[in-house]
Amino acid sequence: MSRWLKMRVTAICLCVAIWSVASAEVLDVYFLRHAQTMANVTREYTEENQRTFSPLGEVQVDEVTEKLADLHFDVVIVSPAWRAQRTILPYLKERGLQAEIWPELYECCWDRETEEEEPALITTSRIELEDDVRAYIRFRDAEAVYMFDVDTPARGDLMVARAVELIEARFGGSGKTVLVVAHYHTGSRLLTALLADDSPRVIRPANARLSHVRQDPDGQFRLLMLNDEDVDHGNF
Repeated sequence: MSRWLKMRVTAICLCVAIWSVASAEVLDVYFLRHAQTMANVTREYTEENQRTFSPLGEVQVDEVTEKLADLHFDVVIVSPAWRAQRTILPYLKERGLQAEIWPELYECCWDRETEEEEPALITTSRIELEDDVRAYIRFRDAEAVYMFDVDTPARGDLMVARAVELIEARFGGSGKTVLVVAHYHTGSRLLTALLADDSPRVIRPANARLSHVRQDPDGQFRLLMLNDEDVDHGNF
């Protein structure tokens, strides 16, 4: 190949790369942690406590619909947990929307002591939707009907990594706005992974509070809001 031709090929490749970045659209991802449960209050994580909102949590559920009133979401994705579904259900009913169940958003990673040399994602029990949510919450696809075994931190990390990959593959550069409704540990790891090097500290999602990250055309995410507060990057 002649020197002139090599220069032409290089120039064309650069133009294509520049055009690709310029033509890509931003992706906005909002994260909402579920409303406060009795388990959050008592620190007794029984099934009943995790399926019961505290008095404050009941108020927070009502406030979520008002908080989201001025926002438009192209897609709402939600953990299969009762507390996550029920936090967003009134909003879905008011807007006539359907959310997608993503088992990858279930809570995980609370135990950081157990080690596993070769972790693998393993599906377990089938997720059952209660009758009164079926009109507003559906499964993402045929694979999303089963929970994952997250008994070790390593498996939980794999699950969150899968959620990040799915978000970037499906929505990256799409110009869409996505609402994710999930949990404390899952949300912290999800947002941290999306932000990568732009995540300067541990992210601690608060109950029923909204955080917002944006993927710019260059593919990098930046944090715009954390727990309902706009982020001043100069002081973050």
